[in-house]
Amino acid sequence: MEESSGVVKPFSTLDDLYRNLDKLKPWPRIEPLRQSAGYVYPGSEIEKASGILTRLNRDEQPRTIVCHDMKGGYLEDRFINGSSDPTCYTFYHWSIIDIFIYFSHHMVTIPPFGWINAAHKHGVKVLGTVITEHKDGEEIWSELLSSLEKTRKFADALITLAKFYGFEGWLLNVENKIKPEDIERLQFFVRYLTNGLRKDVEYSEVIWYDSIIHDGSLNWQNQLNEKNQLFFDCCDGIFLNYNWSDESLGSTREIAARNGRLRDIYVGLDVWGRGCPGGGGFNSLHALERIRKFNLSVAIFAPGWTHENFGPSTFEKIENIFWAQLTPLLYIHVPIYYNESFETSFCRGYGRSLYQSGESNESGSFFNLNLQKLQISVPSLHLKFTYKNIPEPPPKSTSSKQQAPECTFETPFEVIKVQGRKITFLPKNLSVSVNRTDFCNDFSYGGGGCLQVTTIHPQNYHRLFLTHLEFSEDVKATLIYRESEEVLNNNENRTRAPTLVLINNSNNTSNFLQANETFQLDTRWRKSYYTPNLRTINEIAVAFSYQGRHYLGELKIEPVRHFFNPVLRLT
Repeated sequence: MEESSGVVKPFSTLDDLYRNLDKLKPWPRIEPLRQSAGYVYPGSEIEKASGILTRLNRDEQPRTIVCHDMKGGYLEDRFINGSSDPTCYTFYHWSIIDIFIYFSHHMVTIPPFGWINAAHKHGVKVLGTVITEHKDGEEIWSELLSSLEKTRKFADALITLAKFYGFEGWLLNVENKIKPEDIERLQFFVRYLTNGLRKDVEYSEVIWYDSIIHDGSLNWQNQLNEKNQLFFDCCDGIFLNYNWSDESLGSTREIAARNGRLRDIYVGLDVWGRGCPGGGGFNSLHALERIRKFNLSVAIFAPGWTHENFGPSTFEKIENIFWAQLTPLLYIHVPIYYNESFETSFCRGYGRSLYQSGESNESGSFFNLNLQKLQISVPSLHLKFTYKNIPEPPPKSTSSKQQAPECTFETPFEVIKVQGRKITFLPKNLSVSVNRTDFCNDFSYGGGGCLQVTTIHPQNYHRLFLTHLEFSEDVKATLIYRESEEVLNNNENRTRAPTLVLINNSNNTSNFLQANETFQLDTRWRKSYYTPNLRTINEIAVAFSYQGRHYLGELKIEPVRHFFNPVLRLT
């Protein structure tokens, strides 16, 4: 892979790949893949204001892939040290997915540095993409499969790349004809690559895309059957094309269940629609409901629709609305920390300014996914639709000016009108009585933003993280926060620090911790110290004793040996 001036590039040809394979330059530190617990929580329960959540065996639940596909890839995310454009597409709902695939239409797509680190911090595997298409693709595979030596050479190169750059494997997308006499050699390639990665790359994955079949023709099946199973049998999973039906999913389930590989079937869900049941977009839940009815895994393709279709100005809002619909049918995985510091500033890896200790460094705006910190485990389920109206599309017309139908969606807060690339938000004249968390871009303690916590019901806490922290010694915790102007102006108890809520689900033990001490920092931020008596923590939450908007700038839970004493007391 070529890399100059901190720019990551894909390989477009075999010559490009082989010429640069012995010139690979190491990136800055690649985050190791954080391990996750053997259980998950159902997304349908996250709306619970309190109470113990149900644990499910992770190995028995369907999985979720996100395949990113954003304007061809390698945009501002290609810069190892980031860029100055804070309006780029990013992803921060890591807790509800298992695998992230970086996709482009170059022959060999390497996931950029920032994406690998952001995903690994959250316990999500990362795959690159191998794609060949059209006549060029036929010629590439004709060359690769012309001898066993050349087949192995290509697979070994892919193994080298994954191992060198610290990602877990590959999506194989062969969208061109293969000579019938080369099919057996192609099977060998898939099996050789899969076994080689299992040997050299921990937690590896090779996923086959449903494209060519047993006779070498390009013929999407939209199901697992006798025509494409020969490739599925050689690797870790299959990504089915998007034009499936309930009947094809039922047949797929029967075959996969007989082979004991139900979770290895990733049914394609195209967020741009393109023949996918339900038409994608804000109606993507329709397809997911049908997929989950058969207890199959899902591959969500091109969720960057939330950015690409509507532009960056509404991205965060639309992104949160989109994932709020899907979350009830997804599963929250649980990252594990053993005697490690758990800390976050909630930064998403971009911002109008980069802050350190509450002060802007005046270097201007930035986009750098390597700077993304741990994101909360709980998506914005208060944005679930209460109503939707999706008209049937009009009959296809020969006119290029045919307008897309206008669709209407409602959340508890507003009416949303969508027509093609146009979106309109109409606020409702209602007061919605719900606690909520949002991201705030206006200021930060560390990074490019902070977490805004809006308390309507002080008796209910705000669940933030589902995790597994285990310590062999005493623990200390700190929370850096600040208040909004209306809280400072209108509440006589505004100096009371937030309650830190820590829960051990195994023995149903809770700590509702009041701050031992609170200190005023040099900025408007305050720092509170807490002393938990739990050594195992499964949930982290906060509660405020009064209504209003509050801001969380940093959260740390760490062994006592990592702790240091404060110097400024708040009187």
